[in-house]
Amino acid sequence: MIDKIKAFDYMLQLFEEWRDSHEELKNKPLSKLTALKLLFLTAAPKEDGGDNLLDIFNNFYAMQYGPVESDVYNAIQANMLPSYIAEYRSIERRKECIDFPSEYKGPEYEPIQNAVKELRTKNENLIELNAFELVEITHKWNSWNLAMNFAEFMGQLSAKMSTVSIEEDSNKRFSLTD
Repeated sequence: MIDKIKAFDYMLQLFEEWRDSHEELKNKPLSKLTALKLLFLTAAPKEDGGDNLLDIFNNFYAMQYGPVESDVYNAIQANMLPSYIAEYRSIERRKECIDFPSEYKGPEYEPIQNAVKELRTKNENLIELNAFELVEITHKWNSWNLAMNFAEFMGQLSAKMSTVSIEEDSNKRFSLTD
């Protein structure tokens, strides 16, 4: 199976390409929160029974600001991303990583590329939204609401979101106006 952290690293590169295709955003760093919300929206199935990346990104937790892939979050916080470094609130490409690593060109990375393309097809303007607008979108997902309600009931700040609940979510949203 593909390494989750390398898969996210590649996803960040694809998010940069997407961002840079919008002239007003060119070279603007992604915030950590934006990257984590885009990760969730990319990994989740866009249609009932559709393809998803939940076999790779399988450790989502409902937290105050929406779903967070815990393993990826921990890698960001520990600066363990191969091509990126986490600054205070943003994730920026490491200076020594100008080009995409050639290892991301293999067929095992095609599902990542396809998922980002599918998200762009669903809503090309998602990349223009700020982190809190993306949070608002993810807060509309039933899978997040159910897990968050469970966390609150248990007196906790977060709860694991099952892959099945994300796959079967009946309230998939990819824009503010859905």
